[in-house]
Amino acid sequence: MKKFDFKRIIPHAVAVGIFLLITIIFCKPALDSTVVLKQADVSSWQAMSKQSYDYKAKHGEFPLWATSMFSGMPAYQIAIDGSWTPLGYIDGLFKLWLPKPMNFFFLACISFYFLCICMRIKPYAAILGAIAFAFCTYSPIIISAGHETKMATLAYTPALIGAVILLLNKNYLSGFTLSVLFTSLQIGQGHQQISYYAFLILAIMTIFFVANAIKNKQSKGLVKSLSLLLLAGVMGIAVCAIHIFPTYDYAKYSKRGGQLQMDDTNKKNEIIKDGKTTGLSKDYAFQWSYGVDELLSLAFAGVKGYGMYYAQRDGENYLFPQLKEDANVVNYITGQFANVPADQIAQQMSQSLYWGKQPFTNGPVYLGAALCFLFLFGLFYLDNTHKWWLLTAIILGMLLSLGSNFDSFNTFMFNYLPLYNKFRVPTMALIIPQLLVPVVASLAISKLMSEVDYDTALKKLKLASIATLALFALVLGYYASTNFNNENKSRTTAFNTLWNTKATDFENKYSQLNEQYTPTKDNQLYENWVLQLQSNPEATTTARGIVTALQKDRASLLLTDIFRSFIFILLVAICILLFLKKKISVAIMVAGVTILSSVDLLLMGAHYLNEKSYESKDNYTAAEFPISEADNLILADKDPNFRVFNTVGGDPFQESKTSYYHKSIGGYHAAKMGIYDDLSSYQLSNNPNLAVLNMLNAKWIIVKQGDKVQAMQNPTALGNAWFVKGITFVKGPVAEMKALSGLNTKDTAVVDEQYKAAVGTFVAADSTSTIKMTIYDNEAITYQSDAKAAQAAIFSEVFYKDWKAYIDGKSAPIFKANYVLRGLIIPAGKHTIEFKFEPSVYFISRKVSAYSSWLLCILLVVVIGLQIKKYNTSTKPNNDDAAL
Repeated sequence: MKKFDFKRIIPHAVAVGIFLLITIIFCKPALDSTVVLKQADVSSWQAMSKQSYDYKAKHGEFPLWATSMFSGMPAYQIAIDGSWTPLGYIDGLFKLWLPKPMNFFFLACISFYFLCICMRIKPYAAILGAIAFAFCTYSPIIISAGHETKMATLAYTPALIGAVILLLNKNYLSGFTLSVLFTSLQIGQGHQQISYYAFLILAIMTIFFVANAIKNKQSKGLVKSLSLLLLAGVMGIAVCAIHIFPTYDYAKYSKRGGQLQMDDTNKKNEIIKDGKTTGLSKDYAFQWSYGVDELLSLAFAGVKGYGMYYAQRDGENYLFPQLKEDANVVNYITGQFANVPADQIAQQMSQSLYWGKQPFTNGPVYLGAALCFLFLFGLFYLDNTHKWWLLTAIILGMLLSLGSNFDSFNTFMFNYLPLYNKFRVPTMALIIPQLLVPVVASLAISKLMSEVDYDTALKKLKLASIATLALFALVLGYYASTNFNNENKSRTTAFNTLWNTKATDFENKYSQLNEQYTPTKDNQLYENWVLQLQSNPEATTTARGIVTALQKDRASLLLTDIFRSFIFILLVAICILLFLKKKISVAIMVAGVTILSSVDLLLMGAHYLNEKSYESKDNYTAAEFPISEADNLILADKDPNFRVFNTVGGDPFQESKTSYYHKSIGGYHAAKMGIYDDLSSYQLSNNPNLAVLNMLNAKWIIVKQGDKVQAMQNPTALGNAWFVKGITFVKGPVAEMKALSGLNTKDTAVVDEQYKAAVGTFVAADSTSTIKMTIYDNEAITYQSDAKAAQAAIFSEVFYKDWKAYIDGKSAPIFKANYVLRGLIIPAGKHTIEFKFEPSVYFISRKVSAYSSWLLCILLVVVIGLQIKKYNTSTKPNNDDAAL
């Protein structure tokens, strides 16, 4: 047996040790088992999924239909059961079974390191890039917000790219197997938009690889590599069938499959078919678009302000260290109103520091000033092996991130790039430079470590320095020429209205002003502040003074960041210069550059994720899901199936906390059902249509009367099912939605003409006809009816294609009534009506995933065995060994 060379694994062991050490230091509070990370989106998911977990505790598996949000939706979009396979253990191994959020950062580091090794980047140079990728500010920002599937999918992306590189480099066995594995793990994390961006990277990389192979007459084996790559993709998708195919099937019926367009003024910006967009509406999809000048944040974090420091929350207060108590705006307000505490003003006004194009943002995408310099150096220094495909993908990511701010390009992409109109938040495309800029930096340092032509390298360093100085000239010119206000006039000029707001409305108005920011609950402070502002006869002048002070603070912070970035870049350039001048060793140079780049990012990232991001587990449920007297009153109702409409606390269709305790009319989900999204937009927002609430069986309505939250019973709710006297047929979804306005939903239903055949004939309901629910379950509901003649029954359940109806055991056609509900013609006499949720795509996909997962596990065992055998019998490493 060949003796194993332990020296070969030392660099890898060092890398793993460094990743683990930095992760533990950065996420130290996570080691305490008595605390939990506070994440808004996670608590939102916990609310929407509680019913599913309660159901599983009782029945042993998650339900396939959820009734706790939007009057019902497929539950496998919230929580899903898959067949057990060893892949879960493999996923845990890559994360070292570390607690959250350590697992995400460590996985991102290891995954990127694997990519670098596949690209034959030296291990110590790979460490720099891995830390830069994992700790780019976007990572702690999305983790603190609770976007866990996004972070996990992003973390596996480098490993997937690395596996494909192995395969394209003719390491057929290991490349194919690892491509299947990492495709499965990456897609399996469940964030399709990140997977889509990964596909774009792979497509660009493959196109360049094929072109170069043909150009250099090295196309031998190209067909084999591409064929295996295609097969690996198919197998990886098959492993994830349980996630992909039910979601793909549902997407066509979600809001991502199309949104109703009632306003003709918006139709010129959309591709409309049968009254609906072909995907998300462009205005909605482009809502979070990065500004062109905001791209400077990649190297200068504060160019547009720092966003919302969610992680800085301490109890009920928000702490914003970027705005000190001696800031201009704080001094101005305390100067006007001496008894207003400066620390409270600092907390409140910090939200207004962001003045970019996005409605609001948790923080900037900051790649690191040091890393950006290394990237520019790499562009001048590297050969063409990888540089051009990397640069192409990076530029594409930046352009896509601009969304509506580069409208001509992005509208074309939105309309014609396959599936792209199913996604929103263009800013997310910046994960492409987040991943690939560190690759360029690592390639540059790796090449520098083997450099023998120091004079040529020095010339490249000078060119990079000139380019960097040009970048500084650009940002300084921007600093000197901008007024730090125009890019968000709508928000800053709104201060004029704010100061005249009544004290009782102050919190709500302030929240609107800062666009969904929830301030502290110190009502006395608000009342005192606003009363003083109202008593000031020159409120408009005061408002303008505050805006002017904010402008000064924004300018000051940007200037500070420019200086900060300059220091980090200067120190990195000095390290490289001293190495090229043979004043320091390569080890010191690499260590110095890595430390500087890492400190740059870790210090900035710590503003978004730190010890204040955690909360005691004992306090978590009470803090996140407080139960009110109104909740208790509703919970005392023993009716098996009714719904609650919560009008307190903002938009009921942008929150899921109500679903923690009740079956809610509202809720939050990024892919809610399309018809329900349309209904909420046109009938239930602003001034809700009571007739529509009645047909949804909104038995309880939570309202705020004075300072007290109360639950009011709605006596006009129509219950679980009822017979109507007549049906009005209309043509198309627009006409159907319009018909709901003014409709008496108790007596009349509106139905699209396409369902005429399913409706057939019936007679008007009379008082002797009855229908009632007898059995209620998430996936099966039973009713009993008794009527002298055929009747048209309307059920307060959401229409969806996978619900099947049976009358006395025989299949019966369902028609869609009142835009979102189920309708059924019930024959004369006594009958048992059953609705059963039967999503065949789910059951087929589950089997495909199970079989494919076990096939992959067998393949992994075979490949590992063959690799061990090859290693023991070979005298030198084969291609796979060298790459791995």
